[in-house]
Amino acid sequence: MAFPVPSHLPRKALSQDVTAGILTKIDEATTKSLTASLAKEWLDELNATIRSTKQRINDRIRNDLPQFEQQLQSSISVQARLEALTSNVDSLSNSLSDPKTGLVPSLLRSLNAHSTLAQESTKARIIHEALSHLSKVNAEYQSLSALVQAGQLPEAFEACRHLEQQLAETPTALNESAIMVDLKRRFNATRTRAEDQLNDAYSRSVVILPHELVIHPSTEVRQSETTITLDSILSSLSPDSLSNILVTLRRDISSHYVDTLLSQPMSVSTVFERAHKLTCTPSPPNDEVLSTRLDNLSQTLEFLNTHLFTHLPAPQSSAFPTSLCKPISASMLNKLITPSLPKSFNQLQRYLSLVADAVTFENKYLVGTLGNDSRDRPIKAWADEVGGHYERRRRELILDNTRTLILTPDDLARTFEVQVDLPTTESEVIIVQTNEDVNGANETSNDAWGFDDDAEPEPEPGPEETADDDAWGFDDGDTPGIPDEEPAPETNGHEGADDDAWGWNDSEDVAEVEDDPWGDAESTSNSRPPPAPSIKSPKVATKLEKLANKGKKTMNGASPMSPAVKAPPSPIAPTALHSASATSAPEKRLPQLDVSSPKETFKVSERMNDILGIVRDVLREAQELIDSRLVSPGQVYSNPGSTLFQTAPAVLDLYRALYPVVFSAQMESIEGPMRFSNNSLYLSQEVAKIADTNAGTAKERLVESSRILKVLGDSWYEDTTEKYRQVVDDIIDEGAAGFQYTGEQDRYDECESAMNRVLQEIRRLASKWKGILTKSKYYTAIGMVTDAALSRVLQDIIALPDIPEVESRQLSELCKILHALEGLFVEEHDPEQRSFVVAYVPSWLKYSYLSELLEASLADITYLFEEGALVDFEVQELATLVRALFADTVLRTNTINKIMNGHPASSS
Repeated sequence: MAFPVPSHLPRKALSQDVTAGILTKIDEATTKSLTASLAKEWLDELNATIRSTKQRINDRIRNDLPQFEQQLQSSISVQARLEALTSNVDSLSNSLSDPKTGLVPSLLRSLNAHSTLAQESTKARIIHEALSHLSKVNAEYQSLSALVQAGQLPEAFEACRHLEQQLAETPTALNESAIMVDLKRRFNATRTRAEDQLNDAYSRSVVILPHELVIHPSTEVRQSETTITLDSILSSLSPDSLSNILVTLRRDISSHYVDTLLSQPMSVSTVFERAHKLTCTPSPPNDEVLSTRLDNLSQTLEFLNTHLFTHLPAPQSSAFPTSLCKPISASMLNKLITPSLPKSFNQLQRYLSLVADAVTFENKYLVGTLGNDSRDRPIKAWADEVGGHYERRRRELILDNTRTLILTPDDLARTFEVQVDLPTTESEVIIVQTNEDVNGANETSNDAWGFDDDAEPEPEPGPEETADDDAWGFDDGDTPGIPDEEPAPETNGHEGADDDAWGWNDSEDVAEVEDDPWGDAESTSNSRPPPAPSIKSPKVATKLEKLANKGKKTMNGASPMSPAVKAPPSPIAPTALHSASATSAPEKRLPQLDVSSPKETFKVSERMNDILGIVRDVLREAQELIDSRLVSPGQVYSNPGSTLFQTAPAVLDLYRALYPVVFSAQMESIEGPMRFSNNSLYLSQEVAKIADTNAGTAKERLVESSRILKVLGDSWYEDTTEKYRQVVDDIIDEGAAGFQYTGEQDRYDECESAMNRVLQEIRRLASKWKGILTKSKYYTAIGMVTDAALSRVLQDIIALPDIPEVESRQLSELCKILHALEGLFVEEHDPEQRSFVVAYVPSWLKYSYLSELLEASLADITYLFEEGALVDFEVQELATLVRALFADTVLRTNTINKIMNGHPASSS
């Protein structure tokens, strides 16, 4: 695009000739300025310009006249030659295009005449060829019809092939003619009739029925007197017809004879008369020898090879028998060898004989007679791994039987008791012990109890240590150092406290628990509470425990500081029980508790013995297989018995995988998980014993299964316990809602309902678990659930910012509801046996003190704290409780300051 020139720049003047100038002037003239003189001026100017131009032309010619003359002559010569050429062209055009004498019209007339002659000649030739071909085809068709009519089918099919070739070579002009279409139709009908006669002759020559096979060497053609042989019939068939017939023949032989003879007992007989006949008759299955089925199949194959396969035409005489090899091999494996795999070891030897016969049959008939490739021997390959197949089949049967056993609904009445040794092996004397605070306390709290670090067993106290009858302070008399009447400048406002504050006179609490299921297993002298596994050298209590028992009622004659053993740490509030040294033992000792009970029992489902029986049988069978040497190791099957050995732990794996899923509803009940835990633990210990005896190559797997079963049993026990710990925690959380505003009757009723629900829930668990678990696990589980409830109550009450006098009394009454749980930890077979609740409920003493502290005065709390009786509480917890219970006074402040300084050191 050109750059536009700005309008303010001067333009270059355009060159104008005279004519353009005159026209410009004419254009610029107006009606006013246009006059005759102006027009005459323009005309004169134009004439002058013409004259000037002519003058310049003349001058130019005059200056170069010779060249001008030459060019003029050349122009004249060219014009003359053009006129002559035009005349010649007109003459030539007339000689070519003249309608009468012209060359082109004459040539066109000659060509039209020649074309007409050539067309007539071609038409005559085509008609001749068509008539000649039609005559030949008709003659051959007449010959074919005569052969078919006479029943000469082999010659007729040969004539069909020639005639079909002639029809394929039919000229194009004749191919679509009506006569040729009719001839083809009649030929197809004749050929179809011949094929029908040939197929009918074959069907009457080879008759295959389910139990009868008949072969006729020759057959008479229907509607004729001609007899043709089986060879002629098979060789005369078209390739497609022969292929279809052989497919049907292979199917019939496989289904009616190969499969039938290999899958059921039969007897085979042959008859050779005018026709060759093979008959199969079912035989009774009693005492059948399986190798007879191979003999029957051998006889059938020999019959077919002799009387049928030899009549096949050359391409199929070898290919068709070979095509039977794969169906026969597959049928032998699927119908005879594999289904006959023995279900027990005592049938293995006879089965191996059958496999050897099958391998011989394959070599003789499939490779030899039928011509199969010697490298393709599936039966021989299967026989080389027969040991592996047998073991896998046995594994499948064993696991199926195990699955059936596991899936059978469990009969809860089919149980037995299993005895287990207690964790302790020495006779031990267990005396009541108190527990330290939840978080382990600090050094001062430990000192408050006066513990020594010596872990050695304490010596027995001398006679002087038992002389003081009131060393424990159980009498109703005054305790030295404690005045009869406390001045109590600050009290919680409670007078005339309930004499049954601990609630231990409710004897019906114990009676509500079902009869002791362990009572029949042990004598009364041996019915002692089982110790927790962690106790090793229990120590005698110090004088500090006496303060805790001061003024406490007993239940069935038991003190809240009852003989006990150390319980395992609780997942929610782990607490360690403590003891004092023997040198500081009181003069009056509590009755000693002998925990040298020999054994404990728990219930196990009888189904576990059934599973263990399967495991033992499998291991015994695997060893028998190895010792018998019936199956030799090979390149593939290199380790006989290994699969059977590994089936034993697979039985246990199947139980572990199926039972919790199939009986998931039962596992949601209270007893179901504990029964499963017992079963798993019993299996674990029994499998460990089996692994130590004769486990073969499965020893490592059995040891691992034992370990997994042990973990499984412990996990279900622990998870179930933790589940119900959470249940009671949720009941308190939802029902009590932090124990706030218990001074209101509605709130008190809600909290009381929640505490009663917890009490009922724990009693329900105890009644369900007591008949299932061992004593130690039963008390441990119930103790952990109880401890979860107590810990939650302690946590919620201690967290209250303010506890008015009315609420403190109400809270104390609520706490006493759960005191009835102590009855779960009393042996019913020994009425004189004291409660051992402290051994299994770490928070029991702390909880018991809480119900007393809620109604105690500041002086009582200070005294108990200074004497070291409240070491189970953290100093912060005590300070919080004091702030909530008492008004803000100087005495309260001093008491809190004293508490915050830490627990006092104990003095021996």
